[in-house]
Amino acid sequence: MRFHIVSLLVAGVAGHGAMIEPRPRSSHSQVLDDRNKCGCENTPEGCYSKAGREGEYCGVGCIGESCLYYAIGCFQECGTCSYVGKTLYPTPEDLVAAGCQTPPPPKLGGGDPLEEHKLRTYNIDGASHFKDWTAWNPWRAPGTAGKGNPAFQPCGVNSGSNPTFPDPPAAGQPQFANGTDLPPLDPSAQSTWKAGGLANVSWSIYANHGGGYSYRLCKRDGTAAATEECYQRTPLEFATDTTTIVYVDGSRAPFTINATTTSAGTWPAGSQWRKNPIPMCNCDIGTYCGGKAEDKVAAFEVVEEEETLEEFRRQLQIKTCKEVVREQCGTKTGVNTCMKCGDKYDYDCEVCCDGLTRVDKGTAAYCIDDKPQGCSDDNPRACFGVPYPESYLAPGQVVAECPTGLMFPSGWNEGAGAGIGGTFNFAMVDVVKVPDLPAGEYSLSWRWDCEQTPQVWNSCADVTIAASDLTVVA
Repeated sequence: MRFHIVSLLVAGVAGHGAMIEPRPRSSHSQVLDDRNKCGCENTPEGCYSKAGREGEYCGVGCIGESCLYYAIGCFQECGTCSYVGKTLYPTPEDLVAAGCQTPPPPKLGGGDPLEEHKLRTYNIDGASHFKDWTAWNPWRAPGTAGKGNPAFQPCGVNSGSNPTFPDPPAAGQPQFANGTDLPPLDPSAQSTWKAGGLANVSWSIYANHGGGYSYRLCKRDGTAAATEECYQRTPLEFATDTTTIVYVDGSRAPFTINATTTSAGTWPAGSQWRKNPIPMCNCDIGTYCGGKAEDKVAAFEVVEEEETLEEFRRQLQIKTCKEVVREQCGTKTGVNTCMKCGDKYDYDCEVCCDGLTRVDKGTAAYCIDDKPQGCSDDNPRACFGVPYPESYLAPGQVVAECPTGLMFPSGWNEGAGAGIGGTFNFAMVDVVKVPDLPAGEYSLSWRWDCEQTPQVWNSCADVTIAASDLTVVA
C-alpha cells in the first residue's frame, strides 16, 4: 500500500510551520507586513514569497518563507531521511528509501496506552481502514528521527527535499541547502535571555500535520555549524502547563489553553515535548472528510477521474505527454502519470506510473487508475475521506471545514482544521525555562515532529544569554 500525495494548491499536504519568537534566520529578516500577509499579490509591492507561486507561502506560519525548512521521508528511530515522497500509509519501500529498517513499536507515552492516547494527534482510536498507519512517523517516538546521524539537519533543509523532488525552495538559497548555513539576522532582531530565567517562545502553523514540538539550545562556538547532537544536549523545559493563543491581527484578546506535555518515550531521554493542540478533521486525509471528490480538488490532486472519455480526449488535443520520475507520479488521469512518453500521438504514454493502466484509444495513449472505487487495500485513496466514528466535537461546536468531527478535542472552537493557505491567524506562545548556562551566544532550534506524514520541521534563531541577576554571597 503506497500513495504519494500530490500538491495542487498552496501547501497541499506538506505540513509547513515555523517558529515566530525568537525570529528565526529562515524568516530572512521579514516581519508580518503587507508583503507577507495572505492576499499580498494584490498589494502594490507584491509578495515577498516567490516560491511556487507568488503569495503562496504567506501568513503567520510562514513569515519570510520560514516554513520551507524541513525534511521529508523521515521515520521514528531512523537515522536518515529519504528527502523524497510525502506518503500517506508508509510501506517498507519508503523505509528502504530512507535507508532504515522497520522501526520498533512507538514509544510515545512511554508504553502507557492511556498516556499515548492522550498524546496522539492522528487516528487516535485506530479507526482507519489501515489501522495504526502512523506508527512509523516521527511523533510516535518524539526526537528519534535522525537519531545518531551527524548529518541530520537541526535547522531543516530548504524545500525539505533533494533537488530531484519538485518542491519549491525558499528565496536566497538553492534547494536542499542547509538551514544551518543561513546568515544571522540583524542584531536588532535577535533575542536576549537571562540565564536561569524564563523566556517566551512561539510558533504557528501554515498547514497542519498533527504531532508535537520541542525547543533546544546549542552553544555557538563561532566555527562549525551547529549539529542535531549539540541541540540535543540542552532540551528546554516548559515553565507552565498552558499555551497562550495570540491572534496577530488583534481580532481577539490573547487567551490560554491547557497544554499536553510529555517526557516519556522521548529522545533525548527525559526531554520535554508538547502536543500540537490543533486537531485536523477526523479522516485519514485530515480535511474535507465525508465530502464529494470534487470538494477535495481545491487542496489535493487525489480525486477520482470523473470526466467522460470524450471530454478527456478533447482536452488531450491541446496537451502533450510529460515524463515524470517515480517520486513525482500522481494518479489523476493525464496529470503526472507517465514515466516514458512515445511519439505515435500528440499525447502518447508508453510507460505508466506504478499501479496505473495504459489505455490506447484512437489518437491518444494515456494512463488511468482502474482500481475498485470503494475504500479497500487495493484502492487506498478512496479511504482518504472516510470519517472516523468518533467526532470529538464539543457540544454546539461547529467547524465548517470539519463537519464530521475532529481528530481529538480542540482547545477552543476555532482552533481546528488543516490550516492550508495561511488560514491560522494566530501564534502559539509557550514559556520555557532558561537553563543556568554560561553567558554567551546560543542558537535555539524549534523542532516539529509530524504524525500524519513522515516529516520534521525546523527553525533556528540566534539568542544571547546574559548572566543571571543573582549574585553569590561568600
